Amino acid sequence: MDKKYYFFLGGYDAEMCEIRNILESYGLPFSDKKLDWGAKASSYLHEIEQLKDEIPVLVELNIDIPLPDKSIIIDHHCEKAGEVKLTSIEQIAELLGIKLNRWQQLISVNDRAHIKGLIKAGATDEEIKKIRAYDRHCQGVTEEEEQQAEDICIDFNSTGQLDILEVPFDHTSPVTDRLFGKYKNLLIITPKDINFFGEGQIINKLRKNFKNCWYGGNLPDEGFWGIKRKSTDQIDKIKIFLGEYLGTENH
Repeated sequence: MDKKYYFFLGGYDAEMCEIRNILESYGLPFSDKKLDWGAKASSYLHEIEQLKDEIPVLVELNIDIPLPDKSIIIDHHCEKAGEVKLTSIEQIAELLGIKLNRWQQLISVNDRAHIKGLIKAGATDEEIKKIRAYDRHCQGVTEEEEQQAEDICIDFNSTGQLDILEVPFDHTSPVTDRLFGKYKNLLIITPKDINFFGEGQIINKLRKNFKNCWYGGNLPDEGFWGIKRKSTDQIDKIKIFLGEYLGTENH
């Protein structure tokens, strides 16, 4: 490895945990403040300013500060998301000139296309169970959230084109994992965020109509979209928008 890289890690999930494992296994320098999703490059401003000859590599960080010209941006969200785009862990492997093992390959598939992608990739039921449990653990999902999600999902019955759930916790994965295959389009409202999971064409409409959002997944087929929750009025506007687009009643 001819170049000297220094890595800065963003929000935590299975992919970020595995990227950290790769960096540790190769003895590569990195900073990791174990940030939440939506992490910003400014969280590492001081560390970046202290670099000398190293090339800064920012992994899934929102760029909100000026960076050195030689900086490398690794991400798989928004305009960098999609079925044919490399995931962040694949980009790391390409940068380092290494080959991902099966577990890491499945972590990559999981990050792009969730359980549906894992099934298509030939993952066994046990592998899928382990990867999804690992992902939720890396995200910081608590046992209390798991139980709350179980209670919410146990009596779930899809209403058709669009289902809406409001949950008392911030992580959506314990809900989407349990409801896999049981909905077409799903809006989950948490105390902090508003999240949509479903058809790619709807995600495309949402990202164009609501600014300061994020999106990703197995686009253009399907994926996820999200935005910070600000007000009841904002929630209502998103519900109305989806209802009108899908021809469903607000609920």
